[in-house]
Amino acid sequence: MGTAAAFATGLGRPGFAETAAASAGIDQALTEAIKSRRVPGVVALAANDKGTIYSGAFGLRSLGQPQAMTVDSVFWIASMTKAVTTAAAMQMVEQGKLKLDQPASEILPDLASAQVLEGFDAAGTPKLRPAKRPITLRQLLTHTAGYTYDIWNEDTGLYEKKANLPGIITCKDDALKTPLAFDPGDRWEYGINIDLQARWWKR
Repeated sequence: MGTAAAFATGLGRPGFAETAAASAGIDQALTEAIKSRRVPGVVALAANDKGTIYSGAFGLRSLGQPQAMTVDSVFWIASMTKAVTTAAAMQMVEQGKLKLDQPASEILPDLASAQVLEGFDAAGTPKLRPAKRPITLRQLLTHTAGYTYDIWNEDTGLYEKKANLPGIITCKDDALKTPLAFDPGDRWEYGINIDLQARWWKR
């Protein structure tokens, strides 16, 4: 992948990205990765402020399947979307369209009624109470708002079953209706915080 790395480091040089040699070098590096079976398929894209300066697709979409990889192939990238969503949010903060410490409920009104799950009673009924303070964008972006993932937080997973909510892996909006595991700002726990923040772009 040396040629690809060299291309990436040279993106800022005038005229570099436009050369046929640079594109050919990327093509060769990625083709070799396929031939050596390091990856079954790969899509590469490079862009600058003027637009796309390189794109290429190599190999197969899935091992054992005949469909070739294409530049518009769709991928499941899971939590890698968090970096994209966070960067978009910070751009809006820079533009003055959002504030890190504003109540998130100003954008998503449902968050104004966020509740904290304090366990379950003897009958298995969830014990809920209102959150002590508003959730902020900063807390959502830093996983300190109180939301968790059902796969790592036992109480969240149990609440989903009790409330008949789908898991986050279903990508359904109802999966974002779980309560908080602790009050906003109290501590850190990886969860659906940025998934919730991503809903802002649907508004």
